[in-house]
Amino acid sequence: MKKADLIMKTLKDLGCRPHVDDEGDLSFRYQLKQLYAMVGDEDDPYVTLVQPYVYEVKQGEEIEVLATCNKLTRDVKLVKVYIDQSHQSVHASCEFYYSDESSLELSLKESLRLMGMIKALFKRTKSELS
Repeated sequence: MKKADLIMKTLKDLGCRPHVDDEGDLSFRYQLKQLYAMVGDEDDPYVTLVQPYVYEVKQGEEIEVLATCNKLTRDVKLVKVYIDQSHQSVHASCEFYYSDESSLELSLKESLRLMGMIKALFKRTKSELS
């Protein structure tokens, strides 16, 4: 089974309804959040799950937002939280390798759980750092 098909099947088994977007990635909604699974190279058992637009960066709060991203990336295993290239929004991602369908399912479950709560964690952490 092709990598994209395996990821799509696993996401469907987890209750998601993924579809292939214009860039060849899998796009789907989870807990009212838009997520993307970046498929990458067919031979590489590596997946990146991305949640864009976790937070909109307002002018003058860049340092505070960077500190929040740094703390969350440090404290929440598997999740990277970062400011995008435009410096206007925060994105989150989970990246992992898998060895078989079972490990893919376990990693996707954990990644989805974390993506489901990262926006609230970001807001809480930013508030605590203020």
